[in-house]
Amino acid sequence: MKKVTLIALSTLLNFSALAADEGGFKAGEKPPAPAKQDAGYKGSEDTGQTNISGIRDSRENAWVTLEGNIIKKEGGDRYQFRDKTGTIIIMAPKSVFNGKEYDAQDLVRLSGNVSGKGDNTMIHVKQLGEP
Repeated sequence: MKKVTLIALSTLLNFSALAADEGGFKAGEKPPAPAKQDAGYKGSEDTGQTNISGIRDSRENAWVTLEGNIIKKEGGDRYQFRDKTGTIIIMAPKSVFNGKEYDAQDLVRLSGNVSGKGDNTMIHVKQLGEP
């Protein structure tokens, strides 16, 4: 009986020694550079928080996140949005407000797609909420 136990234990130790080379953490490897993190999002720079002056020359449909104030309703779904660097027109359908009302004093964070270039740039808002 002792021989069977000894053989089983020896076999188990041999298999665990072989399995040690099969994966897990390998020390000595240089880790990659950390991903850039903006506005609480980790990933490509398109998801980063920026400012209005920084998006005037963005590519069409670039995803941006802005923090600032909705300062004026232009009509329909069009609003003026202002941050520290300027103002821009945003297109925000009623559905993105999620039943909440904001006034010009409320700081909001919005995310959406860029449309147009230069002074004709606008944001099509997909997400809107409090920072």
